[in-house]
Amino acid sequence: MDPLDILSQNPDSVFGKFSRKKYLLVVHPKMEASFFDNLDQRNYVMSGGHPRTPFYQAFLKLAKSIWLLHRLAYSFDPKVKVFQVSKGTEFSEVYMESVVKNIILAERDAKPKVGLMVMPGFLIGGSVIQSQVYLSGVKCAE
Repeated sequence: MDPLDILSQNPDSVFGKFSRKKYLLVVHPKMEASFFDNLDQRNYVMSGGHPRTPFYQAFLKLAKSIWLLHRLAYSFDPKVKVFQVSKGTEFSEVYMESVVKNIILAERDAKPKVGLMVMPGFLIGGSVIQSQVYLSGVKCAE
């Protein structure tokens, strides 16, 4: 189902509370004001609502994906551990995968650094699902 349809039936569900909390954390008031020239949408979310705007609908699709990923991860035994990679972290081929596939790593060059994490990594038992990152300071083959 569409996440907004689900929330229209039960706006105070666990998913509804999760979505509301994450929206208020992720979308800064200044950013929202610059998009919409007001904070009406934010105020509506803060009062317990879920607006039917294209921006909020797009946000809910993302929130649904994260919610389902959390539900899946927490269903494993032992629990899945999530790890994030910060900007400036040295690249590790064990724990990270470059989003750009045609990078050139020369032995004498400094180790590439993470510019941006796109997706976190996961530890499941003894297995690693690599985080996906954009690297800075690398050259790409054409």
